Amino acid sequence: MKKLALVVIAASLLGGTNIFAQPTPPIIAAAGVPGPGPHLGGPKPVEKNLRPVMTIPGKVAGLKANDDFTLDGFYLLNSNDSLLVKFPPHMGSEIMPVVKTGSQVTVSGVMENPPSGMKEIIMVSLKAGDKTLTETFPGMPNANVQETTLNGNGKISTLQKDPEGRVTGLFIDNKTLLRLPPHVAAELGASISTGAAISYSGSQKSRSKGEVQLEDYKIIRCSTITVNGQQYLVK
Repeated sequence: MKKLALVVIAASLLGGTNIFAQPTPPIIAAAGVPGPGPHLGGPKPVEKNLRPVMTIPGKVAGLKANDDFTLDGFYLLNSNDSLLVKFPPHMGSEIMPVVKTGSQVTVSGVMENPPSGMKEIIMVSLKAGDKTLTETFPGMPNANVQETTLNGNGKISTLQKDPEGRVTGLFIDNKTLLRLPPHVAAELGASISTGAAISYSGSQKSRSKGEVQLEDYKIIRCSTITVNGQQYLVK
């Protein structure tokens, strides 16, 4: 007992607080998992959100419309490449008078490389002759834009598809385009093939201020569609 007491006293004199405490085992990182180190709590990698604006002169090769035939771009040829210049649809009425096929323009914008392969530049500003246009944001919603509910029927003449090959619309008689979500078109499958007779109900939105429609199509966003005598709700 005296020997044990002496050991306890000696340990306390040496600064020990618990002679029975076990040593802390070393931390070993699992394979592929970094152990603690300077990286923990350190600065995170900086995300590069700044995108440089480039200025490219060239010749206008033609106009470009979206799937609703609304003007939203034009093709530009310069000495090095051909580009698709994209701008907001509400600027169509400003840009169309100054962007003529064959005219020389200078575009400032941000370069994109979409999966489609053709280079795109998102317009920041456009100089054509002595006129300069700068990208503007759409104003307040136009109170005059209204939706008209329509019903009709016809035969499918052509299918409209997106770059991935999914059906997004049905062209029918009288220059009408029925807009369908891709997942609905996929479910309808072969029943919406060319030549099939269909009926529909839906809404047609009038053009917003500043938009220019290059093709005079009636665009209907379907709420129901009837194929082979069966009506479906489109959602």
